Amino acid sequence: MKKANNQGWFKRAGQALSSTPYFPLVLFFLVVTLFALAQIFDHTTESYNYKIGDVAARDIKATKDFFIEDKATNLAKMSQAKTSIRAVYDFDADQLNDITAGIASAMHAGQQMFQSQDIGTPDPPEPTFSMAMAFKPEFEKKMGVEISNGAFQILFKEKFSEDITEYLGAIMEEILITGVVGNKEILLAEEEKGITLRTIQSHEEHVVTNLKVFYGPDQAKTMVRIVGQPILKGVNYSLANLVVDICQRLLRPNITLNKNETEKRIRDAQARIKPTLYQIKAGEMIIREGERVDEFKLAKLNALNEQVKEKNLITTITGICMFTSLLLFVIYFLYLKDHPKLRRDMNKHMTFLTLGLLLYIGFTELAVYIAHASKPEMSGEMASRAFYMVVPLPAAAMITCIFLGFDIALYFSVVLCSLCTISFGCGFQVFLFFFLSSISATYWIKERNERYHFIVAGFKLALFNACLAIALGFFMPSQVPLGILFKQVTMAVGGGVFAAILTVGFTPLIEVLFNYTTAAKLMEFSNLDQPLIKKLMIEAPGTYNHSVIVATLAEAAASAIHADSLKAKVMAYYHDIGKLDKTMYFIENQSDGRNRHDKLSPSMSALILIGHVKKGVEMAKKYKLGNEIVEGIIQHHGTSLIKYFYNKSRKAGNENINEDDFRYPGPKPQTREAGIVMLADVAEAATRALERPTPSRIQGRVKELINDIFADGQLEECEMTLKDLHQIAKSFNTILTSIYHSRIEYTDKPQDKKNGKSKDTDRQPPRGEAPHSAPAQKDRTDLKRLGL
Repeated sequence: MKKANNQGWFKRAGQALSSTPYFPLVLFFLVVTLFALAQIFDHTTESYNYKIGDVAARDIKATKDFFIEDKATNLAKMSQAKTSIRAVYDFDADQLNDITAGIASAMHAGQQMFQSQDIGTPDPPEPTFSMAMAFKPEFEKKMGVEISNGAFQILFKEKFSEDITEYLGAIMEEILITGVVGNKEILLAEEEKGITLRTIQSHEEHVVTNLKVFYGPDQAKTMVRIVGQPILKGVNYSLANLVVDICQRLLRPNITLNKNETEKRIRDAQARIKPTLYQIKAGEMIIREGERVDEFKLAKLNALNEQVKEKNLITTITGICMFTSLLLFVIYFLYLKDHPKLRRDMNKHMTFLTLGLLLYIGFTELAVYIAHASKPEMSGEMASRAFYMVVPLPAAAMITCIFLGFDIALYFSVVLCSLCTISFGCGFQVFLFFFLSSISATYWIKERNERYHFIVAGFKLALFNACLAIALGFFMPSQVPLGILFKQVTMAVGGGVFAAILTVGFTPLIEVLFNYTTAAKLMEFSNLDQPLIKKLMIEAPGTYNHSVIVATLAEAAASAIHADSLKAKVMAYYHDIGKLDKTMYFIENQSDGRNRHDKLSPSMSALILIGHVKKGVEMAKKYKLGNEIVEGIIQHHGTSLIKYFYNKSRKAGNENINEDDFRYPGPKPQTREAGIVMLADVAEAATRALERPTPSRIQGRVKELINDIFADGQLEECEMTLKDLHQIAKSFNTILTSIYHSRIEYTDKPQDKKNGKSKDTDRQPPRGEAPHSAPAQKDRTDLKRLGL
């Protein structure tokens, strides 16, 4: 009991999982996660961290062409460029004018205090010093320096004389014209090459080599007293000291170092220097196992380490996850989500595609691992690229094409080839090889029914891969040696043959695991010696005969519109197997002339007819006929109305009948093959019922039936065009006319018109016997009831 409960729970869980709309999302995250984890090891690169004197643990070769910088020479060039650039100093030509203007403004404001405050007063009073002190802050602001009260008192006594203004201006002009620099020691460090003196206002530049002429801050203050002696000659001592003090306070450097401009010119000069480089070729031996690392080899190893510098692992994996997610989203939502072949059992089909994707990504990662292990002296990217041609990636496309069709195999190949190209280092030639090989193999395998075609396609693929390997070898920018090219061609041929072997091996396994029906399996089901067909022939010979004719019609119609004729034929063979449950309730099996439905109500008769679809599905699953045949059984009546019993019920006075009770549950045909079976089924049954099946009557009846089915909307979901219906009707007319043609009536004993004797020589008595003698009673056999 417990075991039965567990089996029921697993069955319910499986049904829930297969019907949930979120299952593709789960598979999506599974693919992204597993692929990202697989790339963690592929994108961790080797490092070559050695020191001078270390011993190399293995041979190390250059992974690609690169250059080694001669750092000593380049540093020397950079230093020379730096020392050749003169320092830039800015000269402020407006500073003298600003200072003299401030002096003149302050002194003029002081002179205003001694001018008449009231023009109408003949003798205005002299201003007092206390009144002048109120003016002192404004005076200092205009002058630009602070002065003591004693110095201000001296200026007050001199009534801010115009002579003082001239003294101050003359001394400041003499000093600032020569130039005052902020730090003369830094300036004199440039004495050998000089400086570039640039006027701020005009941007004019000139080179100054005699740097001693410029004053430093302290030197400028000393020079104020020296320059002022001849100018202040004859001036009292207190006033002379005051003028010298004010000049010293007003002094500011008018020549300053422009550090930013100097550094910019140094950078520009260094940027114009061409670096000295040494070239290292791809495959060149950097250091051999057991050798000591010297300075030159260390430079090579450091340069190689920069070439294979390890990326940030988190950034790399994030990028891989984003790319994989976008690729899967685009393919799924644009091409797969609403694809008619995937609409039914979407979760099963997506599981099949996901497992195929993961399996062949696993093959790719195995090839990458083997490549790394076999070529440890090479980088992972170079080693793996030598092995990618042997990976049987086209097998995945071939298997997908066999079960889901060419177009889905094409989309699947885009995803698989893109992801496997990432595993092999993102080389464009890798993607070209994988994709062209996959779509070629897919084309050669489509619409091939026998399994030996897989091997033929494998040999074609091997030849194609060899040509593709040679083309890519010639296409590569660097010349591929003939020995390596021969190895690549050999691996490409092996990959093609291996892909065919995997296809042959995996196809039966996938048929069992996913309950898929391939062309080879349909060929097996089309054999009329199948147990279910034999049972139909013995127990329901009328239905068997009907099914064989329907299969003939369906096969011819499918060929006429380029549909899958094998699939249509096998669907037709099994479309009415549900009638085995109640054979005598179907008119083609009623040989005794009694109709069982005469004693049943119309609704009960309709239930029996509708029930043969359900019974057919159960028997198809029991005999494991596959989903395609099951769908043909379910859809071959669509949602059509059982008109005979519906009208019979209405004639019986049942006005409140529900039309849906007399319709098949459906669904309507989803494929062209199922639609053809529906048309063939109705056409054969209706033509059989014609009293005089002349070609014109057959043609009219077929046209009428197809029009009725089309008007009822039964074909609106199977992508069948009006042109297809025309071709189907033509094929039906040809075959049905041949089957139900008029025949000549033959009499049992044709008589001679002349003498009335029979002309049947087979019935003439032997010589010596009486012509009308009766045979002996013991030799007579009564066959009247044979077969009744």
